[in-house]
Amino acid sequence: MGARKKEALEQFNRNNILSAAKELFETKGVENTTVDDIAKLADYSKSTIYVYFKSKEDIYNSIVRDYISVLANEIEVSIESEKDFEDGYYKMCDCLVSFEEKYPKYYSTLMGEENSTNSRKKPMALATGDNELNDVLRRFLTKGVNEKILRTDMDIQPAVLYVWSAISGIIQVAERKRDSIDQNFKMTKEEYLRYSFRTFYDSLIRR
Repeated sequence: MGARKKEALEQFNRNNILSAAKELFETKGVENTTVDDIAKLADYSKSTIYVYFKSKEDIYNSIVRDYISVLANEIEVSIESEKDFEDGYYKMCDCLVSFEEKYPKYYSTLMGEENSTNSRKKPMALATGDNELNDVLRRFLTKGVNEKILRTDMDIQPAVLYVWSAISGIIQVAERKRDSIDQNFKMTKEEYLRYSFRTFYDSLIRR
């Protein structure tokens, strides 16, 4: 078998395994899904699964990495479509809200708020380390500082974590406290999100 055919076959098998895992994680939950379950649905032997992945956690984190790439691309495209920095900021927030609504479990893992596997190892999170999503935000914040829109005393590296933490907290509160926000503030989830994103943005800009 040629190198290209071998590579294509390996990618095909890997994608089939990930597709089966995604389906099971969404229907049964991550903790209730076993490698045997994934192998059965993907129509592979368990030993074949371990050729491509070390564990269920490795499979889950591979899915998370794929989602990081997808989300990073969506945010980067949204930001670049806006000439105005502030409009780009709101587009980024909207991308994150949309992602959380579509994939709440993966969003929690991305933000480091939840370990969705049985492993004691630290869950993968976008808020720390090097990944495409952090790179997108780092460049965006740097642009804001260089254009003298954001505070010039901003330290970009810790600001990446700070921004993810703040925006994530806003999104999570808006979802979990939807009824309370409606009753106490007479605001819809969307109104609360817009108000909170605007208030946070105001804390970042140069005065």
